Amino acid sequence: MNILIVDDERTALMDLYRSLAQVVPDAAITKTDDVYEAIELCRENAFDVAFLDIQMPDIDGLGLAEKIKRIRPMTNIVITTAYPEYALDAYRLYVSDYVLKPVKKEDLRNALHNLRHPVREERKGLYVQCFGDFAVFYDGEPLSFGRAKTKEFFAYLIDRKGAECTNAQIRAALWGDRISNADRQRHYFAQITHEFRSKLNELGSSDIYIQNRDSYAIVPDKIRCDYYEALESDFGQLTRFTGEYMAQYEWAMGRIGFLDKKN
Repeated sequence: MNILIVDDERTALMDLYRSLAQVVPDAAITKTDDVYEAIELCRENAFDVAFLDIQMPDIDGLGLAEKIKRIRPMTNIVITTAYPEYALDAYRLYVSDYVLKPVKKEDLRNALHNLRHPVREERKGLYVQCFGDFAVFYDGEPLSFGRAKTKEFFAYLIDRKGAECTNAQIRAALWGDRISNADRQRHYFAQITHEFRSKLNELGSSDIYIQNRDSYAIVPDKIRCDYYEALESDFGQLTRFTGEYMAQYEWAMGRIGFLDKKN
């Protein structure tokens, strides 16, 4: 289990760190008293749980929780504070739990045993995040692409969930009317698909992708993805969806209405 603790009060930070180290001795625990460092840590690491104090300078714990959920929707947020009046606001953010200070070990055990998003002990291989910003991970680490449009190309195929897409369909979604020269656009698109195939070959994941003369698709059954897992979850409840889906892409906004209806 990978845990982040954020508290600007040094004594409280260390007390929580020591308590968690006793409750979950095998966990990797990162601590910081700086909210901006916490945001960067979440960009670089996939934390299973983040323990956040509410009263902190610049960005309070609830504001920090919103930023973390945008970056990593699957991170479980546990609010720690001495002020119970914040509980309702915290739960509106879909937090996992709310623990009062001084924190007791039994409360920590209960919080960790009842997480909103179950912790996957092993996240090896390729994993795709659609809720919040679109992101791709390999062995738990963010996967980078040489071109931003290569990543967006993958996002579009993920959204289509195995449906075959033509060259023209994808280019219309990714560029719209922003490139007037069709030959230039087709050439750039060929570079993107080449980079995508090369990246998958490098990872040993070429079997998730199908490319024919003028059609492109992924194989959903071979991809671990929060969107796919949510659709297949018990009772059809999209508990991981909190209103944002591939948030950086305008063409993905149409999917939010569908998700709201399923939720």
